[in-house]
Amino acid sequence: MRAIIAALAVLIFLPSTSLAQSLGAVTGAVASTNRVLLSDADVNLEGVGSTSTDSQGQFRFSNVSPGNYRLTVSKSGFPPFTRAVSVRAGMTERVEVILAGIAQSPALQGDSVAVPLMRVGNNFFVRAVLNGQRQALFMVDTGASITTISRAVAQELGIAMGSGAPTLRIVTASGQIEAPIGSVASIEVSGAEARDVQVAIFDLPQAGQVVGLLGNTFLSRFQVQLDAARGVLVLGR
Repeated sequence: MRAIIAALAVLIFLPSTSLAQSLGAVTGAVASTNRVLLSDADVNLEGVGSTSTDSQGQFRFSNVSPGNYRLTVSKSGFPPFTRAVSVRAGMTERVEVILAGIAQSPALQGDSVAVPLMRVGNNFFVRAVLNGQRQALFMVDTGASITTISRAVAQELGIAMGSGAPTLRIVTASGQIEAPIGSVASIEVSGAEARDVQVAIFDLPQAGQVVGLLGNTFLSRFQVQLDAARGVLVLGR
C-alpha cells in the first residue's frame, strides 16, 4: 500500500514540476530618454495580461508560455512604445524600455535613486552628465579606486594634461601606465550628483562610445547597491 501511495505522489507532482520548467518570464525596466526610471507606466504583454511599473520602474510577467509576443508600454506624457519579445522555456527575458521624452530627475535628499543599468555580458553601463552638459557613457567599476575619462573628453572639459600635470600609476591589462589626473567639476547620474570628482585620464581599449570607468571617487560619495537581477544601480545618501 505504501508503495502505491508513493507512486501516486510521484504522478501527482511530476506534471506541475514539468509545467514550471516549460514556462518562462518577462521582466524589465521603463525609463525616460534622460534615464529616469518611470513608475506607474502601463505595460501590456499581448495575450498574457497587463501590469504597471513599480516605484523603481520595474515590471514582471511570470509563468509565460514560450513563444513570440508583442510588448506595449504607455505612460501619460510620453509616446507609446511597442516591441517584439521572444520567450524561451525556463528562461527570464529582460527588456529595457526607453520612452521618448524627458522626466524630472528625482532629488537625492536623504533618500536614494535607482539608476537603470545597461548590461553587456558581465559589464554594466550607466549614462552620466559631466559639468551639467556633456552626456557620457561609463562602465560601472566598483573595484576601481578612481574614476577615469578618455583624453578626448578631458580636452573637451578643459582639463590640463601637459607635462606638469600630476600623474597616477595605474595597472591595466597590458601593464602599468602613468596617467594624468585631474578633476571634473560635476558628475551627475540620474539626479545623483558629485562635485570635484578626481579622475584619471587615459583611453580604454576598444571603448567605442564608453568614455571611461565610473569608479570610487564618484561611487564612494553614496551608499551603493548594484542590483544585477533588477538591472539597477541604487545610489543613496
